[in-house]
Amino acid sequence: MFQNAGIKPLGISSFHSHIIGADRPVGKHLTRLLAEQNLIYRGVSIESTERPHLQSSARPVYILTPSLLNPRDIEASRFWLQRAKDEDALVIFVSTLAVYKARSGETNETITPDQDNELAHCFTELEALAQQNPQHIILRVGQLFSLESEDFAGKVLNHIRTTPDLALDMQKLFQPTPVDDVASVIVAILRQVNCSDNLWGTYHFTGVEATSSYGFAEALLSEASQYEDLSSACLTTQEGGMMPDVWTPVSDQTHLFYTFGIKKKPWRQGLARLIKSYYRADKTEAEA
Repeated sequence: MFQNAGIKPLGISSFHSHIIGADRPVGKHLTRLLAEQNLIYRGVSIESTERPHLQSSARPVYILTPSLLNPRDIEASRFWLQRAKDEDALVIFVSTLAVYKARSGETNETITPDQDNELAHCFTELEALAQQNPQHIILRVGQLFSLESEDFAGKVLNHIRTTPDLALDMQKLFQPTPVDDVASVIVAILRQVNCSDNLWGTYHFTGVEATSSYGFAEALLSEASQYEDLSSACLTTQEGGMMPDVWTPVSDQTHLFYTFGIKKKPWRQGLARLIKSYYRADKTEAEA
């Protein structure tokens, strides 16, 4: 179990945040950000069943950050959402735009999830569990990426390191979404959500600018080439080429930005930031 015993914040002092999934990409960045800002939190593995210690002076808020790439996180999320209900804890649940089918335009929060596959059904069920608590936030996020995990960004980089030729899809568009930006959005929500009973509900968040798998890989290659020699890499487009294992459609984000005043976040800036951090960590480990 991870814990930060920093000074008590003014903006969210009425909450005691429990990061359920502190060992997952979004959770890792969220705990790091809360620690940097001296905000009180406790982090646990999403697969843990340990009951977090609750402060009597603060109402608990359970922030669930499951990974789409780990099937066990779904059952673990059911456990934690039920515990939150039993303890009357506030809930922030990081869901996914993968609950929607592809459509000609953007999706938004007013559209009922309509994707017909097992993952979408599971996350729709988890959202329904979160909604059983009147004070909940469901944050549906776009195509998450982090160089720390085996997501699409990690797979592209690993592939071009070992097999330079890579054919990618250029038809289906998505909005790359840096995991650290999701963490920043969650903190912004935490700072404001206690200000009004009208702020609870469902919101969509993605990185700005839709792109294809090829376009994203091209941007990743450009950034990563500043830190290692990838000159032999050759990206091409091909129908049915490589694309994310779990694809998320393009979404409007107006509701989130207008409600919480959160500025739009370009994914290209996030990509550059995460790649820089990734190579810095690699260098530190090599020197250790």
